[in-house]
Amino acid sequence: MVLDDRRHHPDRRANNDQSEGRYRYPGWQEQKIQFITRFIFLVLGVGFFNFTTGIVPTLWSTEQLNSAYAIYFILQAGMFIHAAKINICPTRYHLAMWIDIAIASISVLNDPYPIPPSLLVYIMIVLGNGMRYGMRLFAESLIGCFSAVMVVLFLRYALGNSEFSPGLVFLNLFGGIILVYSYVLMGRIERSRKELETNSNIDTLTGLLNRRALQEITGTMFEKLQCNHKKFVLLFADLDKFKDVNDELGHAAGDLVLREFARIVRACIREPDVAARFGGDEFVIILEDATLNHAQLIAERIQQQVARWSDDNEIDFSVTFGLGEAPTHGNSFSHLLEQVDQALYHSKSTHTGGGITVARPVI
Repeated sequence: MVLDDRRHHPDRRANNDQSEGRYRYPGWQEQKIQFITRFIFLVLGVGFFNFTTGIVPTLWSTEQLNSAYAIYFILQAGMFIHAAKINICPTRYHLAMWIDIAIASISVLNDPYPIPPSLLVYIMIVLGNGMRYGMRLFAESLIGCFSAVMVVLFLRYALGNSEFSPGLVFLNLFGGIILVYSYVLMGRIERSRKELETNSNIDTLTGLLNRRALQEITGTMFEKLQCNHKKFVLLFADLDKFKDVNDELGHAAGDLVLREFARIVRACIREPDVAARFGGDEFVIILEDATLNHAQLIAERIQQQVARWSDDNEIDFSVTFGLGEAPTHGNSFSHLLEQVDQALYHSKSTHTGGGITVARPVI
């Protein structure tokens, strides 16, 4: 069902602050490139220790090292398959990165050269994960790799497999400077990107998300739903008598109503929740990790504050809600919105204003 003709108001853009600063969520193609890069480095490691003349692992036997590489391949191949099915899964991002650090540490520990070239793999781990998944993983990979380098070099010297050399010190300092500089630079780039992204998502009138940003966020939320199975609730709000406000009091009064409603919504929801202006006098609210009962309480609280403000300012309007839960009432944004829209339409047809109706479960 296409949203009906009640949506005749101009589609104003609304605000979104939901670019979860902690993570970036790259698509499958970008993640596929990372996995291919992992497998290429794996082949290089196997070739280095098995087919390079005069190379003998310093700590493990070649068979033990090959077993470690085989386990690494199996684990990353499993994650490759998982990523192809479920793109967004922060748990997988972290786990794959720490497996990278572990196999790199094993390789450096067994590298027979006084200045092990395998140390450069740590730089690839930090840049490959940090620049792909955002600043949180960048910081974690940076700390993880620095710690791993310290432990590995200590073990190399403690076991007598390596001697102190100025070249090794300079290599580590050089690599460390590159990574720290990259982190600082990436942080600035990320802040600029977020600022541009936020400006493109904000409606200057209401300060809520616009429809495009809402669709991006809900798409991400439905993909995350496959990984973490945390349900969320969608509230579809429609302002009653808003057209009368515009016709009788003018568009300035209508704009005031929209701004005040947005303020009330922000005051009634939690920080992680999402609020968006869907178009004209219609709004979408998404409550993460919430129940329908909790959503109904939020809707009632918003209605009470709207009624209070309406009485105080002598502007007659109210708000009607349709409620639905993902994935109970839909396994995509369009499907969920369709079901909630039907509930909203039913609520408006059976109430003079201020109704709340829950969508019917999808059979």
